[in-house]
Amino acid sequence: MATEIGYLTLSVADIARAMAFYGALFGWSFEHVGETSAHVGNTALPMGLVASGAQDLRFLYFRVADIAAASAKVRALGGSVLEENEYPSGLNTVCADDGGTAFSLWQPAAGY
Repeated sequence: MATEIGYLTLSVADIARAMAFYGALFGWSFEHVGETSAHVGNTALPMGLVASGAQDLRFLYFRVADIAAASAKVRALGGSVLEENEYPSGLNTVCADDGGTAFSLWQPAAGY
């Protein structure tokens, strides 16, 4: 059996700030919140935030139904859209949250 992702962490500069940003952007709720980490409590894939500084995580993709709406929400929350791309697999934007942590949004192509 192939190894699968068992837990995903997103490195952020500030836990409280990141919880506010990603909670508003994706509707995440958090549990087991500590000074340096927080577990996302309402996702199918176990994941969390860890305070270890803003690192470049361009290959962390969050699947969205409407990339234009999600990108607009990133900007409205104080984040930025750094790069927009179109691939056979769909649309991709490289973003940064309001603390400078990079991540990507991905809207799959029809039938993908």
